[in-house]
Amino acid sequence: MMRQRSLFDQAEIVASRRPPLDDESERLLRQYAQERAKEGASRQSVLREVSQLRSITRECGCPDRARPLASLFTDMGQIARALQEPSTPISRSTGRARLIAVQRFIRIIGPGLGRAADSDLVTLDALLPVRRSAGWHTTGTLVAGETGRRRRRGPTLDTADLRSIIDAAGESSDGLRNVRDRALVALQCFSGLRIEELVRLRWDDLDTNLTDVGYYGLTASVDRAGRRLRLPLPGPAGEALNDLRSGALVGGAPASGSVFKASGRSDRSISYRGARKVLVEACRRAGLPPVTSADLRAGCAHWLRSQGLSDHEVAMVLGLARVRSVDRLLSRHAALDAQRRVREQVSE
Repeated sequence: MMRQRSLFDQAEIVASRRPPLDDESERLLRQYAQERAKEGASRQSVLREVSQLRSITRECGCPDRARPLASLFTDMGQIARALQEPSTPISRSTGRARLIAVQRFIRIIGPGLGRAADSDLVTLDALLPVRRSAGWHTTGTLVAGETGRRRRRGPTLDTADLRSIIDAAGESSDGLRNVRDRALVALQCFSGLRIEELVRLRWDDLDTNLTDVGYYGLTASVDRAGRRLRLPLPGPAGEALNDLRSGALVGGAPASGSVFKASGRSDRSISYRGARKVLVEACRRAGLPPVTSADLRAGCAHWLRSQGLSDHEVAMVLGLARVRSVDRLLSRHAALDAQRRVREQVSE
């Protein structure tokens, strides 16, 4: 039986591809990233802003070709339309992030393109709708974006879930790579280290210390928000790192340089995407959907509370600046615990 191809098949294929930017636009984005870094912006902030600028060029271009940045930022009207009418639904936070990235690009790169940055910003503001300002720190500018949640809520993980993810981490590999994957996932599950900190971790950053929460054992020193933090690596996290160190020594590779190497005897660290891929694969093998770093941090906070730590101590172990962040992390665990208590009382 023959089937006639849909008229929209090709259109869907083209729409699913992200058209590349031209060389000059890539150069301007690199220049923008460098200037933002000089201003003291964090690496994640710069990456987010560059990503939003790429999205704007694709919104304003053809299906198979993004519009060059140099010509796009001479047309404030088209930029305003892209900010107000994106081709796909976006969250309100994404809409605001796009506006901020555009404003900063105009301020930083505009003069180099022969533009008057102040004049272009005034023109863009005049093209965007406004509402009454809610405070001195806002102008009331409106852009596209929905208040609803755009990302599916992840599972609420308990200690058994975290351990099952670790057990499944090394099943797809063997030898030292198996030990590396288990340690990589164990630190994501049972420590306050973030993925971007893990991939930069070196053996020199590890030590055995007594911390402010009374923990004596393996710790990791990381740079976060301009400060040097020393975070404990309790329970499964420390055990997995000790196994990784022993495995490296047995294999003839000294425990030096990067802790989580990409492959073999190379000192090149595993990439952020590679570390995330190891975690996603472990979740799949454990029968769980892909989880976020926040899901894992919440599971770790719940485990630490079960070990008798106070909210203040949990915040210190995870490297959180505010104790109230622990309450937000544990909100779903608290709701589940309340449901269990009600169920037990009703069944009695």
